[in-house]
Amino acid sequence: MTKGRAFTVMADGLNYAGLEWGDPNGYPIVALHGWLDNALSFSVMAPFLSDYRLIALDLSGQGLSDHRSSDATYHIWDDVPQLLSVITTLELDELAVLGHSRGAAIAVLLATALEDRCSCLALLDGMLPRPTLEESAVEQFLQSQRDHIALSNHQPRTFEDIEGFVSARVRLGFSESSARLLAPRALRATAEGWSLVHDPRLNHASAVKLSSGMCSAFYAAMTKPTLAVVAEQGLRMRGGMEASLATVSEMPNCRIETVSGSHHTHMEEGAQQIAKHLAAFIGQ
Repeated sequence: MTKGRAFTVMADGLNYAGLEWGDPNGYPIVALHGWLDNALSFSVMAPFLSDYRLIALDLSGQGLSDHRSSDATYHIWDDVPQLLSVITTLELDELAVLGHSRGAAIAVLLATALEDRCSCLALLDGMLPRPTLEESAVEQFLQSQRDHIALSNHQPRTFEDIEGFVSARVRLGFSESSARLLAPRALRATAEGWSLVHDPRLNHASAVKLSSGMCSAFYAAMTKPTLAVVAEQGLRMRGGMEASLATVSEMPNCRIETVSGSHHTHMEEGAQQIAKHLAAFIGQ
């Protein structure tokens, strides 16, 4: 793991913080982290991608990036306009897009929006969200309204010390090392201890989710070379996710690689193996 070069970029009034590793003149890879993770999640792979310019952003409402305004939402498509602006500001005329978990879902949409500026797409144990059945649309919508109403009573979660945060993440399936890795950009010191920095709205239900047909349309439209890395003990082990992972193969030019480890294996034992797959894929 290397510390990385910190940077910030403003887009539509939102401050996006990030970390960059590798050769500043190398081929750029824009990396999008998973739900409630942050840019540090790519720091373990970074030394194995030193020939590239690896650019990892804290997505809005997470890490050191700004929270969205009180009237905004955190649907997977909400970051895309700002990410396009960030990429333009960084003067990236052509790039590879990389995403993990929720970041992989956003990566599919970002790569689509970039059109020919995206040379290739890499997904780490992630894809578009599991489609919502049409008959569930009303309940999905109502749950999002309930979540918004309940926000007024939200109390930020605080830990007495960083160990409390690490223990909580381990209960969610993280290794101790990966939980500790994320802490510097996941917590802030308060008078009561250490408070989570992420926007609580990231826990809310989306008002609308993509249907199966809409997911298929996005996959079919992604004609750029795509690498889907699937963790043996990752999303495929969760109920109902095997079918969703299989739909990734609908991409016309998709290669699927299986690696050992859990959903966060890119931060753990699978980091070097995944980086090797990525380097071979992007450099082909």
